[in-house]
Amino acid sequence: MKNTRWPYFIILLLIVTSCNHQNSIKNNGIIETRLSTLLTQKEYFKLSSQLESDKDSIAGQQRLFFRAFVDNAFNKNERSIKEVDTLLQNYAAKLSDSAKAILYLLQDDSYFKTFQYAKSAQNERVVLSQYSTVLDSGKIRDVKNSFLLCNALKGVPPQQIVKMDSSVINWKKDKVGLIEIPVRCNGTTPDAIFDTRANISSISETYATKLGLKILNVSYDEGSGITGLRFKTGLGVADSLYIGNMLIRNAIFQVMPDSVLYIAPIQFSMNVIIGFPIIEQLQEVQIYKDGRMIIPLKPSASPLHNLALDGLDPVLALRENGTTLPFYFDSGAGNSVLYSTYFRKYKSKILREGRIKKAQFGGAGGIRNENVYVLPALDLCLGNKKITLDSIDILTRQIDPKEKFYGNIGRDFMSRFDEMILNFKSMYVEGR
Repeated sequence: MKNTRWPYFIILLLIVTSCNHQNSIKNNGIIETRLSTLLTQKEYFKLSSQLESDKDSIAGQQRLFFRAFVDNAFNKNERSIKEVDTLLQNYAAKLSDSAKAILYLLQDDSYFKTFQYAKSAQNERVVLSQYSTVLDSGKIRDVKNSFLLCNALKGVPPQQIVKMDSSVINWKKDKVGLIEIPVRCNGTTPDAIFDTRANISSISETYATKLGLKILNVSYDEGSGITGLRFKTGLGVADSLYIGNMLIRNAIFQVMPDSVLYIAPIQFSMNVIIGFPIIEQLQEVQIYKDGRMIIPLKPSASPLHNLALDGLDPVLALRENGTTLPFYFDSGAGNSVLYSTYFRKYKSKILREGRIKKAQFGGAGGIRNENVYVLPALDLCLGNKKITLDSIDILTRQIDPKEKFYGNIGRDFMSRFDEMILNFKSMYVEGR
């Protein structure tokens, strides 16, 4: 299931360059425009590399601006928060209202990722009260919706994890082939879907009662990934939740009607879903094909740098024929799917080699039918390991108007490795 607090980041072209002095040198403007374009396209890996190359060629304010986004994308949230503070405090007179709004929302995202809910809500309040005139109606709606969530959480202590030792957990495939792990809460031990693209962990109303969650007085809109369906959801807090021998305190769950988490055509209920905020705080998860999941006490380092974050969504850099492409990384999707961004980039090849069919995509809230092209095979490289996916679906129209990534990589890709390491400290995914 794919929950989203808001469609992330407004179009950024010209926001930085509009802040330049008239006597800025031409080369400086070209560099800023190039960096702005990469940011607008959410090319976080290329932006990081380009910023490092250009760091001595752009003014300190602009360098700090882009660095705040790069640090946010690569999970350096405390650093990004400080960089935004510096920009808003020291360069306020040079920043347009659009730039200020974006910086407040960027910092809001970092606050939420570090469980500083009151500060997150405060940033959203500032944007709504002072900068709503520079936002479109859709963005205002999203920020208002997010404010309901964050304001309801403002009195909840930060989520904390207590790790005394490494944990070995036995996982299993559920009815649709997804990873399920046992969790313990208030004497109840349900199996929970392990979903890297669930922006917030989720639970059905029935299981929220079984696990004794504290239910907060809030209702807000939520969405479900590829189906694009919208529905109302609430919030609950698990004071103590165990995964293996690790204790997670103050775990936040979206509390959904049972019907939303029930996929009728296959008679399958997604009762509990462990999402990104918990998975990220584990720092490293090793998933073995033989049914073991190991969460080490200390995460390991790697020269790989192929994992980023778009808001609360993990983004994985993969190579196809020597070209690096960013994809959503989704352990809660049974099959990978390519988006219309990919279709537009490789349209002639797809029309030549693909075939059309009607496909169903399911998730929280229901089922959606789409006409898709099917490629007989797709080769993708993770590090030095090449994987061939057979019969992969390609959407021809956008799910989200702001869609930038090339697809959603799911369990069919992950299952091709004997071991897969997800590391949110050094930000890499490695397959062996």
